[in-house]
Amino acid sequence: MTKKRLLLASLIAATCCTVPLATSRSANADESASRFYEDDAWYDVSEWFDGNDYNPTDEAIGRWDNETFEYADNRSSTDRDNDRVDTRQANNDDYGFSDRSGDDERWFYDYYDDGSGVWSQSDGWSSYAVYDDSDDDGIYDRYVYYRDTNNDGIYDSFISYSFDASDDQDSQAKSSGNHEPKAMNAKLEETSGTIEQIKQVDVRGKDHTVVQLKDRNGKSLAVDLGRTQNTTELSKGDSLTVSGHRVKVGDKPILIATQAQSKAAELAIDRSGREYTGEVASTREVTVQGQQHLMAKIMTANDKKLLVDLGPKKQVSDLLDKGQSITVKGIPVQVKDRVVLMAQSIELGDNHAEIKRVATKPKN
Repeated sequence: MTKKRLLLASLIAATCCTVPLATSRSANADESASRFYEDDAWYDVSEWFDGNDYNPTDEAIGRWDNETFEYADNRSSTDRDNDRVDTRQANNDDYGFSDRSGDDERWFYDYYDDGSGVWSQSDGWSSYAVYDDSDDDGIYDRYVYYRDTNNDGIYDSFISYSFDASDDQDSQAKSSGNHEPKAMNAKLEETSGTIEQIKQVDVRGKDHTVVQLKDRNGKSLAVDLGRTQNTTELSKGDSLTVSGHRVKVGDKPILIATQAQSKAAELAIDRSGREYTGEVASTREVTVQGQQHLMAKIMTANDKKLLVDLGPKKQVSDLLDKGQSITVKGIPVQVKDRVVLMAQSIELGDNHAEIKRVATKPKN
């Protein structure tokens, strides 16, 4: 199954959802698909960054061998990093089972890509943002916002942004109107039950703890607990209360938990992206979808440079100084021949900031 089809599947609510769904209907595009970075803005960023000595800073994204980075290397090279290479990575599959998976372990997949989905609420309306790898090269190149504009529990509008500025990507983004969800619950779901099964599932190269939870009505549901800090304390037969949002991967519904409480303690769920530490070399403002964003050039180990989009300037501008040590977590995306880290959070000494990326609320 392609990434595009997985995006569709993940945006369709399971019909067995405990929270009633409204009558199915399609979400409508608020506007034509657009590029996340406009040409003029991206040209300024590229000139500032100086592409002659550009390298990405993670082997799983690109390679260190070349003075410049090309995506053909990422896809065809036999040069691998110290992250494990599994069947999914080799075949660019969205989800599936490993060759070693037994029948008793097939209640959920051994690997899948959750699109780094983020749910949020702002001004009384709900939104869901998900990344997509539309060309199956192993790195995200599209970003879609789904929104429940009338707060009825169903996402009814969406905006699609392409990171890659090619004509092909524009065409793919514009076709997203054929892939919008027919029904998806925008409401937070809460359920309690007993753990029947526990397994480690590969999600974008990281192990997530997934449990099969049976509720008091005898219905079972897979729950992704993320990279939890204390899941070793979980055992079959334990009681667990979780809240989150339900999506569908292939033919299997799964609840992506945002909170989980066992008898012993509240579980600390970690869904952050890759982490890098370095020094702030310089920053630059750029207009992104009508908002002023702050871009940062981070010098990491071995004097390698990382390009980071820190989101809306007003969230972080007062925290950054040149030469300052910074730790950033985020999602790598492809913009032309570059990798940009879309920051989710930053650590600057004792200061911690979560980066909020929310689409502008549509006008009535």
